[in-house]
Amino acid sequence: MGGFLAFVLSRATGLSAFAILEAGYLFLSLAGLGLVYGFAMRELAGNPARSRYRLIFLLALPFGLFGARAIPIVQDAILAGRLTLGLFTSGGLVFYGGALAVLAAMAVGCRLSRLSPWPLLDAVCLYAPLGHAFGRLGCFFGGCCFGAPTECLLGVPFPAGSPAFLQHKSQGLLPAGAVASLPVHPSQLYETLGNLLLFAALLFYSRRAAPLSPGRLTTVYLMGYAVLRFTLEYWRGDVIRGVYYGLSASQYVALAVLLTTALVLLRPRKRST
Repeated sequence: MGGFLAFVLSRATGLSAFAILEAGYLFLSLAGLGLVYGFAMRELAGNPARSRYRLIFLLALPFGLFGARAIPIVQDAILAGRLTLGLFTSGGLVFYGGALAVLAAMAVGCRLSRLSPWPLLDAVCLYAPLGHAFGRLGCFFGGCCFGAPTECLLGVPFPAGSPAFLQHKSQGLLPAGAVASLPVHPSQLYETLGNLLLFAALLFYSRRAAPLSPGRLTTVYLMGYAVLRFTLEYWRGDVIRGVYYGLSASQYVALAVLLTTALVLLRPRKRST
């Protein structure tokens, strides 16, 4: 477990365990982003506009960061009853908001450059689950995005100071002197496995004998991840993600994405004459 490894490294180096956990989270997240970039550019190796697609990809990343902060900002503003500067400068990130924002930014960038967005979007979406799997490993290492308490054999306690520990302590679920959280579902690892399965399915789908129509991989990825995310949210336990009328914020986003992509896939194709 990341917490135990961080404890050992902390004792050996003198650094704080929290700093080590944050470094591990950042490293794995950047490794996932690097994988998506590298493999997507490889998919575009024969495309004459590859260099322009690369620039659009890199320019879209800041928009992804803004999108990842958008949902937490809205949630915090609702809880606070007003919008303040502090809401913009502190808080967490939501993958869903970041992913949709970066895809939208790439699509707009391609349109402004008079390029078809589908070569870039399809290449990115093909490898997005692989990169996301590394990101969720980072979440497990850092202790965020943790699962609900459980007594099953898969339950994992997180160390004192971790988000799970702090939440359980504030809820009065821990005895005095506790050094770890309650055992929780390792939802980060569940999503890692789900993303790897989704990547395998997309890779198999993309390598079919018949070429896919432009945008099909993007649509299938968005639909597949919407189903995955909606389901896995039932094992999440972090209240910071926001739960409204029985569903989390990400589940509402997943439903909207699922409905939109289903309409796209079910839309009858125009016959060529």
